[in-house]
Amino acid sequence: LQPLLMAMLLACLLLPLHGDASSAVLTRMRAPLSNPTHPWRSVAQRRVSVRSEAPPQAVIATPPTLDAYEDALRESIRVEDMQLESAAAKKDLALVDGEGEGESSGAKNKVRGKEPEMWIEGDSTEVTNFQRATLATIWAMSAFLLADALPAISGAPEGAMALLVVGFSMMFADFFSGVFHWAVDNYGNLQTPVFGSVIHSFQGHHSAPWTITYRPFVNNVHKIALPVVPLMGLASMLIHGNWMAEIFAVVFFNMQILGQEFHKLSHMIKTPPLITKLQRCGVLLSKKEHLAHHTSPFEGHYCIVTGHMNGLLDSTHFFRRLEALVYRCGGSEPNCWKLKPEMKDAVLNGSFNELSRVR
Repeated sequence: LQPLLMAMLLACLLLPLHGDASSAVLTRMRAPLSNPTHPWRSVAQRRVSVRSEAPPQAVIATPPTLDAYEDALRESIRVEDMQLESAAAKKDLALVDGEGEGESSGAKNKVRGKEPEMWIEGDSTEVTNFQRATLATIWAMSAFLLADALPAISGAPEGAMALLVVGFSMMFADFFSGVFHWAVDNYGNLQTPVFGSVIHSFQGHHSAPWTITYRPFVNNVHKIALPVVPLMGLASMLIHGNWMAEIFAVVFFNMQILGQEFHKLSHMIKTPPLITKLQRCGVLLSKKEHLAHHTSPFEGHYCIVTGHMNGLLDSTHFFRRLEALVYRCGGSEPNCWKLKPEMKDAVLNGSFNELSRVR
């Protein structure tokens, strides 16, 4: 199953990019970062803007700037640090929030934005029955695999092995989410077969990252869940009867889906206390970890399940080596090279130490 997933991913990477479409997406990624007066800085002009049929929770006069949103996210991290350091600080902050609730709420609405920015015509934040059915199918297959696997865990040795399988599957899920995220951030466009809509959404996400926070759970994860259905169905047939492989598959596929929700939580200015604690202790992707990705040229911190694999992959220049391989095999340059042209020579010459997270 793993070779099959990697083969599909590499096949998409090696497809030649459609010049006009890829240039348009790249322009949208680069412009708000290189030109402070560009309309995407204020998000006042949109190429595609689709209002949700369900009205957004926060409606204000004008959308936010990208800088304002990211500043608010950094401020939320700073406040969480203060809350952890001192119980007194937490009490004081709670009092301040209570006294200035109206002002605080208005500021929060302002950084969240007037409405989500859609990158595909017809997209919205509405939850549909088709989206519900997609998730229900995955969970039904997960229950089927677990029902077949769990009776085989009859003692302590099997239980210990099951825990190891779960742990390894979660780490591999984090690794795979990084590879997938790197691929869709850097290669392809809306015309790319199978993954075109996902690619377009991920690349557009850099210009309006707050959009994801408007999506309910089912709506947020369904684009990832859709290709999981046939892959999980294939896995169910191939590994039926192998309890360790069944547990691995259930954890892996569900973590890919939940990873998109963890991604959303890392973009929320204010999260519930339990979620904040889970992010801080490393169970979920933290705001600080993922915010490091949202700086041009978006060339690192790709893993979005827990983020634990980011340190290893970035320190070993794993993605730079993959980019060199893809370029030499198919001639496709990643978007991060186009955003920072000096990366190309350094990567192709193997001068990874000169990169030092070029920004």
